[in-house]
Amino acid sequence: MVKSDAITHLTSGAMSGLASCIILQPFDLVKTRLQQQRYQLKLSEGPKISPANSTIIGITKEIIGKETIFGLWRGTVPTILRNVPGTSLYFFTLSEIRSLFSRRHQTKLISSGSSLPILSNKENLIAGMIARGSVGFIMMPITVVKVRYESNFYNYKSIWNGLTSIVKYEGIRGLYYGYGSTVIRDAPYAGLYLLFYERCKLLISDRSSISATIVHMTSAMISGFSATTVTHPFDKLKTRIQLRPQEYPNFLRGALKVLRDEGFWSFFDGLTLRLGRKTVQAVIGWTLYEELVTLFKKKEKT
Repeated sequence: MVKSDAITHLTSGAMSGLASCIILQPFDLVKTRLQQQRYQLKLSEGPKISPANSTIIGITKEIIGKETIFGLWRGTVPTILRNVPGTSLYFFTLSEIRSLFSRRHQTKLISSGSSLPILSNKENLIAGMIARGSVGFIMMPITVVKVRYESNFYNYKSIWNGLTSIVKYEGIRGLYYGYGSTVIRDAPYAGLYLLFYERCKLLISDRSSISATIVHMTSAMISGFSATTVTHPFDKLKTRIQLRPQEYPNFLRGALKVLRDEGFWSFFDGLTLRLGRKTVQAVIGWTLYEELVTLFKKKEKT
């Protein structure tokens, strides 16, 4: 039963992660280029970039013009290699942590319209943070290659070439550049998201009789939007550290440099894209995950 439950969460997480990767990769690519080009605009040296090409539309046109429409999916393979096993492990780890909290209360309560147990706000926050932080560490090398692959600062011929090049010139440590800012971004995001998501589900379910699918989609949309906005500055710092580790060696020094050179509001560069991506990702990922878990558990009972 335990083995079957583990397979259910791993499979459901992998399938939801794969769907999100393919649909949303263009958002990630343009966001990375946007943050990169706005940084270059601040430099007095280096190639000149037109301000018109440092907008979402300008960057999208530039990518399509140079690389065709398929250029928007550059970096999809490393994204899949990171997100599919990462999402699978995340949902599995999250389900295990939530089960531990649930057994601690000796309760089998299931949240309305869900196959997951009810937890307190604090427990949801902690569960989300621990699950995301631990899985993020495991997947960090692929994350670094993914960001650099999407950038035009580097010309890696393959994922393996990217990994070996980083180890050769920067050491093993190079594979973990940006982990501090990544975990500071992703752990609070995951914790806040789960807290908002579960509260939204309960509130919506208690006040209406709409289907579970609509409950999941609406809750995911609200929670994704809220958690993304709060944690976006950390996303910018993560990208800078991974692209320019010599100039942005750690989270604190990177934050001070961005604040000094570019101002406070630059921390929200690319927010529109990330809001679109993370909100849609949350809707796709969590709705599909919950639906699949429910489906698999129904099949087990028949």
